[in-house]
Amino acid sequence: MRTLIAALVLMLAASSWLTAKAQVVKTPMVVAAQRTLQQRAEQSAPAPAVSIVVRADFVLFTVSLETGTRSADARKDELTKTFKSLTDRAAKEKGVSIEAGEPGASAPVETASAAELIKSRGQDRSGIFVVVKIAVQSKDTFEQVRARAAKFIKETPLAGRVEAVIGDDQYLGVEDPSKHREDLLKAIAADTRLMGDTFRSSLRDGPTAPIAVSITGLETRVESRPSGPLEVEIYIPYQMSLRAGAPG
Repeated sequence: MRTLIAALVLMLAASSWLTAKAQVVKTPMVVAAQRTLQQRAEQSAPAPAVSIVVRADFVLFTVSLETGTRSADARKDELTKTFKSLTDRAAKEKGVSIEAGEPGASAPVETASAAELIKSRGQDRSGIFVVVKIAVQSKDTFEQVRARAAKFIKETPLAGRVEAVIGDDQYLGVEDPSKHREDLLKAIAADTRLMGDTFRSSLRDGPTAPIAVSITGLETRVESRPSGPLEVEIYIPYQMSLRAGAPG
């Protein structure tokens, strides 16, 4: 398991390699990838001063289904059967769902057939990437969430020579991040007042000195990055500037 303290905000690739059969309206969410401490240190775009930390609603695990059966038709058959087993089990399992593709570039399994998802992995090898979404319960630890994912994959029947491998990277997610927007805006407003009052008191005219405050970026979407094993730091990437003098 990779180090769970990280810093990389992901609303990954906007385009998907899947060809959707129908238009699908999805609930907005933010997904934050877990990375190493070294990668965190290399992160060049820090979050703004004001943010809030919330508990993740789910964890995403990338799972690779792959087979090396020699016959292309047999590989297709094996992967199709395994994909169906996986999605059928997820439909019956509370707190588990499956999407096709990779985190940030995935789509509901209903929008594509297994045949459309199968990709060549080199000579005589084919595979499918799926995303296993595990809901986080109130008293869960990350280890418990990952154990549920591993158990789910282990207990899924695999056809022929198919292997199912969970990827090294996991992704913390928050459903409907807009529900935190009001709290963020209130916190930003409070910080703005604090900064104005603090700088105003240092000016020659004291409390009566005018301070012009400029804030940009508040119209952008809420973003996130991990702050703990099952905690996500949520923020709006705004910029603020202050200067002495009346606005305008």
